[in-house]
Amino acid sequence: MAAVAAQGRWGARRLRLLLSTLKPGSHVPLAEPVAAFSSSVTSAKVAVNGVHLHCLRTGGGEHAVLLLPGMLGSGETDFGPQIENLNKKLFTVVAWDPRGYGHSRPPDRDFPVEFFERDAKDAVDLMKMLKFKKVSLLGWSDGGITALIAAARYPSYINKMVIWGANAYVTDQDEEIYQGNICRHLLPLVRCPTLIVHGEKDPLVPSFHADFIHKHVKGSRLHLMPEGKHNLHLRFADEFNKLAEDFLQWRCPRGHGTCES
Repeated sequence: MAAVAAQGRWGARRLRLLLSTLKPGSHVPLAEPVAAFSSSVTSAKVAVNGVHLHCLRTGGGEHAVLLLPGMLGSGETDFGPQIENLNKKLFTVVAWDPRGYGHSRPPDRDFPVEFFERDAKDAVDLMKMLKFKKVSLLGWSDGGITALIAAARYPSYINKMVIWGANAYVTDQDEEIYQGNICRHLLPLVRCPTLIVHGEKDPLVPSFHADFIHKHVKGSRLHLMPEGKHNLHLRFADEFNKLAEDFLQWRCPRGHGTCES
């Protein structure tokens, strides 16, 4: 019973932290619903690990990219500008709804202690079910944490990774659940080229989290957006998309620690 209560407290605290930063009358920008996307965007549900996971798909490029949403989010609510505007000739873009979010219900969302690990496995297994041989990850907030875990646990499957709004450890009030740790013990295992983007006006995730990830993921890059907040990929979509596209196309020099030989 104590473990169940701890799991519930973790999910509740994440939600309170998210809501506490919103001023009265403010709102989180959302993407348009699926029906408003261009006809090139398709929707599907795929059976993965005992649940049916919903995803959107667009583009026909050889480079597969998975978009991982934040807490309470889904592909369509969190990544409208990326689904519509990432280069469809270069990339095949998939935006998924983690189990319990968006259209990946039932089941309703729950928060067992290993839920980030579960999401990472679900994400990788979804892309394998879709027959992608290797993928890159774009992870926002909780999706960034999931991406880090996926890159550490499945290094041969992850091509490149862009994360923003993520943290590798938790604050003092969550100590009893994670002993201060979410995935920081896994950061040295990340081998793929990694770009960390941080909005310097992010009210949810202080800059020291981005600095910590940058320090412990070998060969990673850190890009700061001075006016960026937590939803920088929505507020500054064109700038973010170009940054992500350039990084995903970048070929790192031979001998780079996180590059394939």
